[in-house]
Amino acid sequence: MRIVQLSDLHLQPAPLYSGVDPWLAWQAALDRIAALDPTPDMLLLSGDLANDGAAPTYARLAASLAAAGWPFALLPGNHDGRAALRAAFPGQAWADGRLLCQRVDCGELTLLLLDTLVAGEEWGDFGDAHLAWLDAHCPAGRRVVVTMHHPPCALGIAGMDRIACRGGERLAAWLAGRPQVEAVWCGHVHRLVVSTFAGKMLLTAPATVHQIALVDGPLAWTAEPPGLLVHDLAPGRPLSSHYLPVAGAPAVPYEA
Repeated sequence: MRIVQLSDLHLQPAPLYSGVDPWLAWQAALDRIAALDPTPDMLLLSGDLANDGAAPTYARLAASLAAAGWPFALLPGNHDGRAALRAAFPGQAWADGRLLCQRVDCGELTLLLLDTLVAGEEWGDFGDAHLAWLDAHCPAGRRVVVTMHHPPCALGIAGMDRIACRGGERLAAWLAGRPQVEAVWCGHVHRLVVSTFAGKMLLTAPATVHQIALVDGPLAWTAEPPGLLVHDLAPGRPLSSHYLPVAGAPAVPYEA
């Protein structure tokens, strides 16, 4: 089973401040995914789908995903608008109430998608409502991955660490008693970071647009290549996660 994770699309009608046209970048990512062998069983979009949180942007994204044809699951980031996102994607298994959490079963894996958005803020939050939702939706007999936009811990980029998810210690305590949870997948950081959190693998996905610079100082962006993550799961084997640049090169067989 294969899940492709894309993050931080920042879709809007005009190019971003980095000069990247986010819609061209999104199409390049879809073209890269179409060339995979095998192709994915699901796309996972881990937040900041729209840079403007606007209904027309989500409508265009919905049309693009429908044309691509792969099953997909979404969660919001700090640039997204809950109401517009819920309205544009009524087929998603959104939770009742304010939060756009959802449980998605894909093969033997259960994805628990957390909505950590705090309206009007860049940082995220994990609180009582998230704990209650996880308790109600985390299965005991399946392999599980928790997915959230904001990473729940510091990762060594000071500007991003300031706008990570608050309340991470509460999630860590919950994870400590859940051996079926194998990993935590995040977005927000605009680059691949590999770490651990509460004894679980923690990954952040690269962005389909510009990346965040690995610098010690004020937050900065860089024109490093966009990318995506390919998560492969086989029965009886640990999860394997692969980084792929969007601008991929063809595979050339070794000569016999």
